[in-house]
Amino acid sequence: MTPEFEQRLQTTSREQLIQLLGELTVRHPVLQAEITSMLGKLAQEHEPAQAEEATDDTGEVSEDWDFTGETQVTPHSAAAQQAALPTDSEDRHQHVGEFAGRLSQVESRQALFEVLQDLVEDAISYIGQNDDQMALDLFALLIDERLLESQPETVPLFDEMIDASMYSLEALLEEISSRTMFDTDAGALSPLLSPEVRHRWLRRLFALWLKHLDAHRVEEDLPELILDVAWNEDALLLRSLAQAELQRQPDTSHSNIVDFGRQYRTKALEKFLKDVSRT
Repeated sequence: MTPEFEQRLQTTSREQLIQLLGELTVRHPVLQAEITSMLGKLAQEHEPAQAEEATDDTGEVSEDWDFTGETQVTPHSAAAQQAALPTDSEDRHQHVGEFAGRLSQVESRQALFEVLQDLVEDAISYIGQNDDQMALDLFALLIDERLLESQPETVPLFDEMIDASMYSLEALLEEISSRTMFDTDAGALSPLLSPEVRHRWLRRLFALWLKHLDAHRVEEDLPELILDVAWNEDALLLRSLAQAELQRQPDTSHSNIVDFGRQYRTKALEKFLKDVSRT
């Protein structure tokens, strides 16, 4: 955040900020899931402090009275939403399957948006429950469905939803991929995210990055995320993915027409190879 932008936010009134958030969620509905999740986390973090402030010197909790004559509407708490999520392993597997079924049956953009919004909200709620695997399964379904491009006209909506949830996905992947556990059989530390699962995610993220390059998006976050998730032993896989893609590039050395999009794609892949070699 630039100092100028931060200063402008500080001088903006509460009413104007609320109006700004409202207009942003109307223009970019996919932001609503992320904003809702962040507000829920902030509320949970402030609950202990608010409880202390509400307690008087006698140890009794004072009540906040509303003298406006209006009834306050309390939103559903994050804990209530999380409690409704399935936690049994079989039920959770079925939960992911239900989302896959809903995605295959949508017939309108609005219906698709509602399914994707539910999916992302559930994934973020599972993160709040520290159920990382379930959150990863839902995010994997979201990206895999986008990569299928079964209905090209829905691709922009998938990309919008992925962009809106990328902050949560990046934080989750970077955290879980860095965890280790003691393997009693090997007698040494091993990654909590198995190499097979990690490789699937690296391939998935690399394929998504290629789709973004094809759409002429200036994309830097995904290559950085791939390198953050990868372990040293994954360098061979990443090099093979990039080299295979470079070999598929058509030879335009004898053409008089300059394809700037293709040039950018090639340079991005070459830069990625150099970054892999440095890690």
